[in-house]
Amino acid sequence: MSLEFREGRYVLDLRGYVCPYPQIMTLQALRKLRDGELLEVIVDNPASCENVPAAVRREGHEVLGVEKVGLGVWRIKVVKRGSKQ
Repeated sequence: MSLEFREGRYVLDLRGYVCPYPQIMTLQALRKLRDGELLEVIVDNPASCENVPAAVRREGHEVLGVEKVGLGVWRIKVVKRGSKQ
């Protein structure tokens, strides 16, 4: 798991991981952020495009969108909301 800060946002590169690891790692990363900070999650597992946003929403965070950024690669944009852990 690689969490980096780039140009005002955090980027979590989870390429190569399959469910449930992307959901678990995304929630772990969000616990390290402050309310209102942006996290971009990069995945290459199609199921993660649905499972990660669902897990994030259940925890009370905001999903800004899921977009395809390459062949078999997606970016999920999330804003941390509240302090639910």
